[in-house]
Amino acid sequence: MTIREYTQLITQTLQPLYDPREAAAVAKAYMGSRLQMPAYQLALSGDEVLTAEQILQFDADLAKLKSACPLQYVLESAEFYGMDFKVNPSVLIPRPETEELVSLVVQQCAQRDCPNVWDLGTGSGCIAVAVATQVPNAHVFATDLSASALSLAQENARQLNAKVTFACHDMRDVEHLPFAPNRFDVLVSNPPYIPQRVRGEMHPNVVEHEPDMALFVPDENPLLFYEALADLGTKVLKHGGCMLMETYEDFHQELMDLFCSKGYVNGSSMLDINGKKRMFYVLWP
Repeated sequence: MTIREYTQLITQTLQPLYDPREAAAVAKAYMGSRLQMPAYQLALSGDEVLTAEQILQFDADLAKLKSACPLQYVLESAEFYGMDFKVNPSVLIPRPETEELVSLVVQQCAQRDCPNVWDLGTGSGCIAVAVATQVPNAHVFATDLSASALSLAQENARQLNAKVTFACHDMRDVEHLPFAPNRFDVLVSNPPYIPQRVRGEMHPNVVEHEPDMALFVPDENPLLFYEALADLGTKVLKHGGCMLMETYEDFHQELMDLFCSKGYVNGSSMLDINGKKRMFYVLWP
């Protein structure tokens, strides 16, 4: 079988899961990654015959893709902020919207001398590592409740030569703080925020494979992690420090009310690349 024929096979196999254009994009991305070929070379090499060993590997991967396993988990790699991060089902797959959150953190750090930055709920470490590489004079800290996520984040930091201090911590625990007595210029978080009620509207490759604990919140208490972040910030932010968070688009007025009630000021919402309210900023006076 040739490269072109196997690419077509993947596309056809995935069409029940994705629309034809997306299925073709996944197939090309998969083949390019496994064969270590850029898109133009993949097109030029379409008549090249695959080896039996390659086909065996591809068949095993195709079975995973057919089960709606995300491409990034199959490849164990995801691109984020121009870097390749190792990922597995213990962490969320980094998304383009979160790159915008990183850019906002970098902008805040540029206004401060040797800033202390804490990434809460770090997952793969993508936010912390990206900030550490973009702001060399920053002191970057990161926490997660999941030991497996922390292990992966530490591995990513090592591979990408990023200096990040990690610790196991539940962001809802505002009494036992891992980095005391440090105080922070910037807190950043992409906490769980998707209401359980919308689970049925989401693609199977998300709800059946990515970690629930990093995605969903109870419908009756959707702001529980933001309330914890607000309380924690009052203890660890420097005066004039800020918090930047990724959020669910429907909750911004509630977030504004919550943080104002805790004493924060200058609350503002920011749109993502799709025009949805995605980021939220507050200042600790």
